[in-house]
Amino acid sequence: MLRRASFDDAALSDRFFVSEPGGPLTHGLLRHWFLALCHTVGLWPTAGGRRPRLRALRHSFAVQRMRRWYRERRDVQALLPHLSVYLGHVRPQDSYWYLTATPELLEAAAERFRGYAAGGTP
Repeated sequence: MLRRASFDDAALSDRFFVSEPGGPLTHGLLRHWFLALCHTVGLWPTAGGRRPRLRALRHSFAVQRMRRWYRERRDVQALLPHLSVYLGHVRPQDSYWYLTATPELLEAAAERFRGYAAGGTP
């Protein structure tokens, strides 16, 4: 909050992310920043030619959040609407695109199911 308040009028903006002059951060500005950061840290396109993408952070966030909920033995199904809010979606079904079936996430779900099938709690 202190950093935001140092931007004069930016602290008064109704936008969550603001530029130093107080205007909204545009997709183009964020993309430029992200690509510059990738270059700085040495993230290059994969062997298949795909470059790191800003949108991939949403996928990673969604998967990691669900893995954490599984580890904490939380009711993942009941928490999916919260994940939608985190991602800025109105409907939970709009968030399913971000839930990539990673081996770790599938293992967490399978472990939960094994406990359920053995007569334990879900």
